[in-house]
Amino acid sequence: MKKITYTLLGILFAVGLNAQQLTQTTPIQDLQHIWNPAFTAPGTKMDVSAYYRRQWLGFNGAPSTAAASIQYPFVDMNMSAGAIIIADRTGPVSKTGLQVNYAYKLKELLNRDDQLSFGINGYFHQYGFDADGVTIRDKDDVLLTSGRQTKFVPSFGVGMAYFSGTEDYSGDNIFFVGFSALQILANDLLLDAGNAKRERHYFVNMGTRLFGYNHFIEPSFQVNYVNPQLINYVLGAKFELEESFWAGLSYSSVNDVAINGGVILNEIAGRYTQLKIGALATINGGSIMSAGTSFEFFVAYTIDMD
Repeated sequence: MKKITYTLLGILFAVGLNAQQLTQTTPIQDLQHIWNPAFTAPGTKMDVSAYYRRQWLGFNGAPSTAAASIQYPFVDMNMSAGAIIIADRTGPVSKTGLQVNYAYKLKELLNRDDQLSFGINGYFHQYGFDADGVTIRDKDDVLLTSGRQTKFVPSFGVGMAYFSGTEDYSGDNIFFVGFSALQILANDLLLDAGNAKRERHYFVNMGTRLFGYNHFIEPSFQVNYVNPQLINYVLGAKFELEESFWAGLSYSSVNDVAINGGVILNEIAGRYTQLKIGALATINGGSIMSAGTSFEFFVAYTIDMD
C-alpha cells in the first residue's frame, strides 16, 4: 500500500526525476505568458489561444494538459491583462483551475522601441484524486474507501521581462529576457490519500530574433527550476517566414528532442488579424520515467489593437 501511495504522490506532486507541479510547455514563445506574467501581451496584439499536450503516447493514464487563454493589451495605459484556464490529468490525479495575469510596461528606457514589464499572476487550482481510477490488490486498502477527493488551493507568482523591441519586421533585431517565480504560496496539500508539499517554481528564458527581409531566426534558451530536485535546461531554435509558416527544433537536459512547426494565415475574419496553427512532437530517450513520445497542438488568433 505504501509503495502505491508513494507512486501516486510522486506523479501528482512531482517529487521525481523530471516532473513538475505546474503546467509543462515546450519553448514556444507564444506560450511564455503561462510561465511568466510579464510576457502577457507584450506588444499591441490581443491574443486568444488554445493548447493541448499529451505525454507518453501509448501509456494508460499518461499525463495530459489542456489550456485556453486570452491576453489583452491596454495600449494607451501601458499595461496588459489575461486569463488562462488549465486542466491537467495523470491517471487518477487531476488539476483544474484559472490563472489571471497582469503586466505593467515601462517603455523607451534604452531606445524608442524597448520595454520593461513587471507582472503578477494569481491562480486558483482544484486538485482531485479519484480512487475509482486506481487498481489495488488489497481490498481493504484505505485508498479504495477514500472515493473522490478534491481540494481548492490558491497561489500567486511574479515576473519581469525586458524586450529590446516588440514589433516584428520593423527592421531591427529583437532581444528578450525574462525571469519569474511561481507558486510562491506553496502550502501543503492534505488529502486522505496522503500529503505532499508544493514547491516554488523558477523560470528564466532569453532569446533573440534575427530578421531578414521577410523572415527571422530565433535562438532561445530557458531554465526551469523546482526546488530541490529538478533543474531543466532547454535550447531551441526557430525559423519563421512572414505570413507563411514556422519550424523549430529544441533539446532539453532531460533528453527531450522536440520538432515543431505550423502555418500562419493573415486577415482571417478581419484586417490586422492572424491565425497560427501548429503541432509539436517530442521524443525522449532518457529514464524509464520519462521515455516516450509526446504530442502537442497549438492554435492562436491575434488582432492588432493599435
